[in-house]
Amino acid sequence: MATIDHIPINMRHPSQREIRLLTLFNGKWDDKIKCKLDIVSLNDDPKYEALSYVWGSSTDLVDIEVDGATFSATRNLYSALRRLREQIGSNESNHDSRTLWVDAVCIDQEDAREKRHQVQLMGDIYSQATRGLLWLGEEPDEPQPIVSKEQEEEVARLMKSSNDVLDGISSSLPYLNIAKELSSMPEVKPRPGADDFRITRTRPEHWDPGFDPTQLDEAGKLALEADSFYQVGCLLLTLGLGSHLNWIAHLQHEPVDAPATFRTNTRQALHWLGTRPWWSRIWTVQECILPRDSELLYGAVRLSWGRFLTAISNFQKHRTSCCAHVPGVNDMLNDLVDTVLPCLTLHQYCHHKDFTHAPVSDLDNPSHVTSLFRPESLLWTFWHREATDPRDKIYGILSLIKGRSALTGQPAKELIVPDYSPSMTFEKVYTEAVYSIIKHSASLDIISQLGMSTRSLDQKLPSWVPDFSQPTRFTGSLDRYLKQLPLYNACAGKSASVSTIEENILVLEGCLVDTIANTSCSMLYRVEDSQRPVLKEWYTFAKGVYEEAAERGARSGEVHWTERFWRTLCGDTVMIEQKAILQEDFKAPLRRIPTVPGPGKQRDEAAFDFWCKAQRLNELGIGLSPITNDSGHNAVDDPAVGTIGHAIKISTAIRRMFVSTEGRLGLGPPIAGLTYPQKDRIFVFPGGKTPFVLRYVGMRHVPGLGMQPCHQLLGDCYLDTFMDGEGMRNFETQKQTVYIV
Repeated sequence: MATIDHIPINMRHPSQREIRLLTLFNGKWDDKIKCKLDIVSLNDDPKYEALSYVWGSSTDLVDIEVDGATFSATRNLYSALRRLREQIGSNESNHDSRTLWVDAVCIDQEDAREKRHQVQLMGDIYSQATRGLLWLGEEPDEPQPIVSKEQEEEVARLMKSSNDVLDGISSSLPYLNIAKELSSMPEVKPRPGADDFRITRTRPEHWDPGFDPTQLDEAGKLALEADSFYQVGCLLLTLGLGSHLNWIAHLQHEPVDAPATFRTNTRQALHWLGTRPWWSRIWTVQECILPRDSELLYGAVRLSWGRFLTAISNFQKHRTSCCAHVPGVNDMLNDLVDTVLPCLTLHQYCHHKDFTHAPVSDLDNPSHVTSLFRPESLLWTFWHREATDPRDKIYGILSLIKGRSALTGQPAKELIVPDYSPSMTFEKVYTEAVYSIIKHSASLDIISQLGMSTRSLDQKLPSWVPDFSQPTRFTGSLDRYLKQLPLYNACAGKSASVSTIEENILVLEGCLVDTIANTSCSMLYRVEDSQRPVLKEWYTFAKGVYEEAAERGARSGEVHWTERFWRTLCGDTVMIEQKAILQEDFKAPLRRIPTVPGPGKQRDEAAFDFWCKAQRLNELGIGLSPITNDSGHNAVDDPAVGTIGHAIKISTAIRRMFVSTEGRLGLGPPIAGLTYPQKDRIFVFPGGKTPFVLRYVGMRHVPGLGMQPCHQLLGDCYLDTFMDGEGMRNFETQKQTVYIV
């Protein structure tokens, strides 16, 4: 790519922390880009801005000048530099140049040793930057449909991946129609009329620091309303002020057969910004979290990163509490919310004085917000991000890791060291990383995963190692692992004790507590209209199970089956209303539902009843009489309904309902319970907060031990009445050695 000669930096003395900085010189729009490189030490606190961008195609290159030599930059980098040069001379920079850190130019990409050295400094580089420049890309030259070419390619890729797996497993698995799901989202659904919305260029004058919309004439006001990206800025500003969603014109629901207006166009433009390739890359995670101050850039559009984060935060807070009843909000901006909220939380706590001095006990406490910086939490959170080199799915989050092992005191950051040598395949990197994390944390949290629904059947990874190379989207289930998982204690507080044989076979002791007898369909959809039929099917399934048991004379226990059903739906948890958003208080965002009759349990039951009515799922309800307060009004308000609804969403996402041989309801991996010679087995293990579903794969040769019974890990599960250590009561007498391949 480059023909420039990089002056060597000092790698023999890492404490010098030397890097190169790029000086971008001023020039006219069509002038050739001219720059120069200088070596500086981070110890001297140099002033610079750090550019975050997607490299783009290596075949679409534009020559720029660096130190008088030619450097072939990708088209996307060239566009970013041209826009940044355009801003030189504004009141926020000098009139001659701009100092930047740009990885493709500042690191000698041909020098593997230097690349490794600089990757280890990446956290310091972005943390010390005066500002992060988050480049989403250039505007299209021609109007683009809201479903872009990139999205169409992604849909095709996901469809092929899904179908390949389904064809290789069983035709009885549900078909995931990703294209249908995408087209049903309010942000992308086509609307009637000749004026269907298409992405067009914004007006640069609307982003000038001196722009005053109050001075516009009528034509200017119409142009301002038609500028969807300027309207995005207005929407973000209003959301940032904490306004209720039903007060914001841009968020008002419109019938699907109504022509598009500035309201839907604004949401579509925001969706477009949130689906640029920049959001999908693993390296951009640290690049937007570590700088204290950043700016989002898209062509001429300039948005404050802090304002953007606050706006999305408030949107999620309101729609899961006081504004849960506003039509359409539960299906709005879902992808954007799932993408932005983790960045918001990590950014806030990276730069919060209380976090920077947080005690080690908080960093290792899975119920504290700082636990988000544990390696397993980071890997879960950003699993859906992509990397050209699959090893970077691990290496790309290293700068964010915090904490120490409660057992050994070893810093978590030292668990994994980047190694780009050819012998370190991504399978080996993943396996070593997962095993190191289990040993470090004495916990099986890292393998509480989504199961094999996206795994290739012929891959080299053992079943207990998540395949991070597959950009799995958690589709609403991320909170299950970050906030719901710590509420369970299936292992009765026992720490994990594991070993491996030839790195691929995980050896641990556990108790077989049940098997899967029968299953219903899977919840693979995230749009409410598609979820309702699945919930109805689950209700019919559970009802049939318990009615059949009653006909056989089997006892169903003291609790009615309808309670077993609705507790299973929400994972026996509910969000705490006053703490409905991550950054306000992460210590207890969810709680368990009371088991003892009383006002607390009665309120949760009533909230579930109201949620069923709001979702047009009356048959699922318990049929309680309304709870009234002293003034005679309904004591169950919209926030209570929103919190139970959120718990159901995170508990059921990418899950299959099943009934066990012992008659317990559960939610497990989508692949669980298929017809095999032997039923899938449910184990509890020390270090596992939830039970796990394993599939017996027969007697196999285990080096040093001969033929042994082996299993594959399908994933974790919720098993009704078995989430609080019940399966560990006879652990010492019933434990068995389990070999997971």
